Amino acid sequence: MSAELAPGRALDAVLHLMDRQVVDRDGRMVCKVDDVELTEHPDRTWEVTGLLAGPPALVPRFGGRLGRALEESWRRLGVEEGDRLVPWRIPLALVGELGSGVRVLAARDDLLQRQTDSPPAPGEVRRRLNDVLQLEARAPDGERLGRVLDVRLRAVRREPLQLLAEGLVIGRGRPGGYLGYDREPQQGPWLLNRLVRRIHRHSAYVPLHDTGPTDWEAQVVEIRGPLLPLDHP
Repeated sequence: MSAELAPGRALDAVLHLMDRQVVDRDGRMVCKVDDVELTEHPDRTWEVTGLLAGPPALVPRFGGRLGRALEESWRRLGVEEGDRLVPWRIPLALVGELGSGVRVLAARDDLLQRQTDSPPAPGEVRRRLNDVLQLEARAPDGERLGRVLDVRLRAVRREPLQLLAEGLVIGRGRPGGYLGYDREPQQGPWLLNRLVRRIHRHSAYVPLHDTGPTDWEAQVVEIRGPLLPLDHP
């Protein structure tokens, strides 16, 4: 198992999970991670509970008119399928290794299930990482602080894997963030790294316990604590 999954290890959801190739225990390709399932527990903790795949998970990431048009086109291609807009899901507990790709502990056959096949427990709410990435961060007085660029996670158990969210990466969403240039001093060519880190100099980190209520309809999260320097997870 990758050292990245050792208990206590921090990682960022977008940087380390999104768009990774998934292979089964025999090395056969399964899918690509198009989104990440986050479960919000009654105590307001967030936990990664699954990896989502397929057009229903990918298309909403485009956002705006393009995203809505693509989603409607996908729906019309299979109007007779009631679960056409439901993503495929891999339970996080099946993830055994995380590196340049994601290796699961099961065989590819019948691995993917519809997300609705595993409903949340009473009191829990399922969200997608893409929903969190649409949030605008604001101070209690309404000052705009930026947007949510990533969710920082902490591995709390190795087998089966358990990842809990512990904070948000806040910034202006400029190029380079998805590649980790804003967090990893050694990422990529030196000159490009310095340039992108300069562009992202306003990016910051906020522990989840320093956030207030999230208005999911208005897509706003309240930041009650100070913005901390952003570093490598």
